[in-house]
Amino acid sequence: MTKTALVCGAGGFIGSHLVKRLKREGFWVRGVDLKFPSFAETEADDFIVADLRDQSVVERVIDRSFDEIYQLAADMGGAGYI
Repeated sequence: MTKTALVCGAGGFIGSHLVKRLKREGFWVRGVDLKFPSFAETEADDFIVADLRDQSVVERVIDRSFDEIYQLAADMGGAGYI
């Protein structure tokens, strides 16, 4: 049986690379973020563009059991943040 993973923050630098790693390891991956990755297509099997601060979004995202969940969603700031 294929293992499943949820990556919250999958549109960011670290999250998008984690999705690639999990796919190489054979996982079915759902990514969720406010945006798609900026520099490459996502390799996630399913990608939801949404705000996890909204409870109804969380209920839609976690609609099944996942073997692993990674919480990387955060406002990291950067040059556009100031």
